Amino acid sequence: MLGAPPFATIAALTDAGEDAEMCGALRSALHVSAVPAPVARARGRPARVARGSRARRCRAGASAGGPAADADAASSPEPAPSPAPSSSYGAAMQSVNVAGVSLFAGMAFTSSKALCIPHVEVPDIRWVDWRALKRAGFKACVFDKDNTLTAPYERAVEPRVRDALQECIAVFGEQNVAVLSNSAGLTQYDPTGAVADELEAALGIGFVRHSSKKPSGSCVALEERFQCSPTDMVMLGDRYLTDVVYGNRHGMFTVRCAPFTEAGESASIRAAKWIEEVAVRWWRKPEGSKKPERCPGKKPHANVPEGKDASHFVASPGVW
Repeated sequence: MLGAPPFATIAALTDAGEDAEMCGALRSALHVSAVPAPVARARGRPARVARGSRARRCRAGASAGGPAADADAASSPEPAPSPAPSSSYGAAMQSVNVAGVSLFAGMAFTSSKALCIPHVEVPDIRWVDWRALKRAGFKACVFDKDNTLTAPYERAVEPRVRDALQECIAVFGEQNVAVLSNSAGLTQYDPTGAVADELEAALGIGFVRHSSKKPSGSCVALEERFQCSPTDMVMLGDRYLTDVVYGNRHGMFTVRCAPFTEAGESASIRAAKWIEEVAVRWWRKPEGSKKPERCPGKKPHANVPEGKDASHFVASPGVW
């Protein structure tokens, strides 16, 4: 059972013991990521860390590659719709993911660290073998937008991966490929779907309309769109905390792509990503450890062919 301690508890941790480095990193992540500075300044007071938040809990899954979301996450009250955001407002609010930070903090003190570990890591989506995924029984591909398909906040597919995206669409079918964004299509920031409509036209790929930020929330919107189980979906994104954790919570096959650039990202997002990467390096299986593997390529999934591992779906294994 995954549950995060209160923010105040984490902030008061002492730098002692074997988790000293992680405790310091978590305090930094909470203070940097919970409330972006531009929003706090607009209110005329210093940024403060939200208190009393509770992480959504996940139920341990079986052999499908990751725990499935429990009824708590699916039935939690959804945020009330707000006016469609301006681009600057949307950019600022993407930094606010209190549920995600709380979930991440909880993983630091439980066995759920493996939720942050993707099945495979690639430099970008050109290295994904779409046909191998299709042959293995996967039925749909779910993409993050920024730093996976486009540069941050851009409205055009990154030229380097344009052909790879088109190949994915050709293999899986246009109706089985979509973007799950924490801004466009999210009820809280895009209640009418106007931003998602614009991006669909600009990028040539569908955007899922949904009501919860990754990594929290259920998988209902994706299941309704693709008419398949989450275990037959592939989640591709650059963020360990949001894309990878969300996919693993629901039993998807997770592919972590290296970000294209930090240009255009807010300081809070850059800091949060640095914390994520430090944590994931810390949580990987130490050399010589007898603990179960927690590294890309070795993470199990039911659709991995017998006698293979997850790296079977990488077009050029060993490139890293």
